[in-house]
Amino acid sequence: MKKRVMSFILLLSLVAMGACSSGETSKQENVKDTTIRYGLWDKAQAPVYEELAKKFEKESGIKVEFEITPWAQYWTKLETAVTGQNAPDVFWMNIPRITDYIDNGVVEPLSDVSFDKEKIPVQYLDAYSREGELYGVPKDFDSSALWYNKKLFDEAGVAYPDETWTWDTWKAAAKKLTNADKGVYGMAVPPSWQGGYYEMIYENEGNPFSDDGKKSGFDNPATIEGLDFWYSFVREGSGTPIELITNTNQSELLLSDKVAMGIDGSWSVPVIFGDEYGKKGIDVAPIPKGKKRVTTSNSLANVVYKGSKNKEAAKKWIAYLTTEESMKYVAESGVTIPVYDGSQDAWVQSYPDKNLQVFVDAREYAVPLPNYKNSAAAIAIEQDEVNKIWTGEIDTKTGAEAIAKKANELLAQ
Repeated sequence: MKKRVMSFILLLSLVAMGACSSGETSKQENVKDTTIRYGLWDKAQAPVYEELAKKFEKESGIKVEFEITPWAQYWTKLETAVTGQNAPDVFWMNIPRITDYIDNGVVEPLSDVSFDKEKIPVQYLDAYSREGELYGVPKDFDSSALWYNKKLFDEAGVAYPDETWTWDTWKAAAKKLTNADKGVYGMAVPPSWQGGYYEMIYENEGNPFSDDGKKSGFDNPATIEGLDFWYSFVREGSGTPIELITNTNQSELLLSDKVAMGIDGSWSVPVIFGDEYGKKGIDVAPIPKGKKRVTTSNSLANVVYKGSKNKEAAKKWIAYLTTEESMKYVAESGVTIPVYDGSQDAWVQSYPDKNLQVFVDAREYAVPLPNYKNSAAAIAIEQDEVNKIWTGEIDTKTGAEAIAKKANELLAQ
């Protein structure tokens, strides 16, 4: 994984000059009757944006062709396209990866795109900016919450979670909700960073990275304790073993009455609440509080490929997607939380019987995902050691220190 990530960074550098030279276009270019390519990964969101694209074409004469690639293949396919100087004109970007794309000249500056910046939370604009230049226009944000199965809570006689829950409350409830004879676990505990052990690390006042992003934080005692708290559900028998959570995602486990609780993101709203059982039997509450309450938060952005021959048309498409009208249309669909202030109420009302407000309120205690130089590569190398912890092959401290050593090598480059 390390070699593949780093080789991609080198490839980005090699293609940057070609992208800069081949893609320069006049701002006066005629964009009518232009066709642009739009790269994204979420098939649940695609129909919503396809409807917006139809309206956009009627108004502008610009046609948008969609290229939908599943998340598991998205970055590999994009890597190949960038290397071949054939990336989509506009494509989705996330916070952890934007730094490498900016540093290597793959994405176009977008400070000239017209939209109401006062309506976009500054932390997300900052995440996509470098030295005063904007390189990605945020389209949405996510946060995580504690999902719970009402039936399993009722059967165990446990009160539903709320904002008063602490780590101690949480651990006690998970133990009571576990029924080994029926194969039911109190807590889904995937060895995942976002919506998983990063939340616990931050809630314990640890940090996966130093403040300047130049060193790993995994050798910090508070970080190790946070990681160990997450794993302790598994160690104590109230959390899903790795073989179960690896083969079946936690949404399916919640919907099939196999787990009572799980931390998951707002992106699961259309999946779980779009299911008949989920609509009736599942709800959400804030993540239980450690030393403080924290959720990680990502914001997807639309970026323009530096090598695009249709930059002005691409920028018009991004500007259209960032209007209040477009953002509210997305909100009403329920597929994601638009980043545009004032549009979130429509998203909350897309499932009025559910506590979706918890995801919006979470922005107040959210920590943006890391986006330092080489931090995406550093995050990628965590998985091997975390898996060893989950299987009991090594203890948490040993695994965390091994992560720190490997990450420091990457972050020093």
